[in-house]
Amino acid sequence: MTAQAPSSEPAPAARAAALGDDAEVIRQYAEALVNAATAEGSAEQAVEDLEAIDREILAPNPRFAQVLGSSQVPPAEKDRILVDLLESRVSGVVTRFLRVLNRHGRLGLVSGLAAEVRRIWDRRHNRIPVLVRTAAPLDPGQEEALSRRVAAMTGATPIMNVTTDPSLIGGLVVQVGDQVVDASVRNRLEQLRQRLIEGKTHEIQSRRDQFSYPA
Repeated sequence: MTAQAPSSEPAPAARAAALGDDAEVIRQYAEALVNAATAEGSAEQAVEDLEAIDREILAPNPRFAQVLGSSQVPPAEKDRILVDLLESRVSGVVTRFLRVLNRHGRLGLVSGLAAEVRRIWDRRHNRIPVLVRTAAPLDPGQEEALSRRVAAMTGATPIMNVTTDPSLIGGLVVQVGDQVVDASVRNRLEQLRQRLIEGKTHEIQSRRDQFSYPA
């Protein structure tokens, strides 16, 4: 795998575009949660709790997510739901944070906040998410070797997320931040196909030139 060292996170402009008009609001709320949880010594747990709420409650239940984000449901009712559902199940700072979001009509931002809180927390600890797709499963030794190589390239601690994608045929694709290194057999075959097409086009053009006459 040969490439320049990737950046440690997606470009700010790309991240802001993905979050839309709420990007700055999400960033401010996320910073506030991380700071508050850090002061209480529960930041790691708070990050995991917010991700779990998004992954295990909101994502599988889009209608429930719509209720929390709806301006038609009274804030007092949503506050009751939050307390009944989450109190004693997640860290206190996360429950309080969600109730603050509710008072400001921002519960619809929870999914974006979960991702931004994770990004901020990992950045502060020089950790970087790494997405890896492989044609066949990696054994522990191979994954560790890949992790060491990414760490050497980035100067950060990789958080590896490895999945299997048989369509790659062989090899792997590694994404670090907004940089992708495609070392798959499928990619090499596609590059070969393009070179063959370009070569054939050049050959055809050369033959045409042989039979062309000056004006």
